[in-house]
Amino acid sequence: MKETQKQIKKLNIETQKQIEKLNPEKVDYLKQYFAGAPRWLLEQFQVIEVPAGTVFIHEGEPAERVYVLLQGQVSAVDYRVQEAVYGFFQFYPIELFGVMEILGGMERYKTSLAAVEKSIFLRIGRDQYERWLKSDSNAFQMETKEIVNYLLEQARKERLYVLLSGNQRVYQVLIKLYKSYEENGTYSAYISRKDFSEMTGLSERTITRALKELEEKKLITRNGWNIVMTWNQYNKIKELIKDQINEMGE
Repeated sequence: MKETQKQIKKLNIETQKQIEKLNPEKVDYLKQYFAGAPRWLLEQFQVIEVPAGTVFIHEGEPAERVYVLLQGQVSAVDYRVQEAVYGFFQFYPIELFGVMEILGGMERYKTSLAAVEKSIFLRIGRDQYERWLKSDSNAFQMETKEIVNYLLEQARKERLYVLLSGNQRVYQVLIKLYKSYEENGTYSAYISRKDFSEMTGLSERTITRALKELEEKKLITRNGWNIVMTWNQYNKIKELIKDQINEMGE
């Protein structure tokens, strides 16, 4: 804990305040990631707030900044199919954006990213971040591992979604939301029909039916589109999908 506090104190005051709001697990991850970061780097981070629905990275634009997601939710989006917005992957704290472009030697962003809800980020210039990352073997290794896991998970998700029923897709989203946002054993948050539809690729009607079935089984509590799950309910939903899928990602 003392080492964590020492690392946090290297950051500017505004950034320190945001880090201290995170749960211990996320604080520990940041401590490990930035363990070898010099003071000049840590002091360059800015805290920014991105409103819900805002695209903060546009595919094809110069990859000039790196973002660290501390709070909220981000969706990778694609606008190229008949001018429709398609959210094909969801990200939750802690997640870094702009680093894949650095490791791949890419000068422009390869994916458009939007805040699904109001989100808090740390932001820093690419040049500064790249200079440090390529000299820090620990952070370089951790980042490479995260990117490989992301690519494997995305490929796996695409394979699974071909076979999953509508209900199973809904179960997976609920499991992911609980793991990312639970506090004191309970998840409670509002998620719009549109956002749920983008995360699952399902119609609002199908989602509503699946949620209603879960509510009738007392596996969730709902007030409109505000969903509440306890630890016990979360585990029962996991069991539902494990009965139908041999391989579940944790």
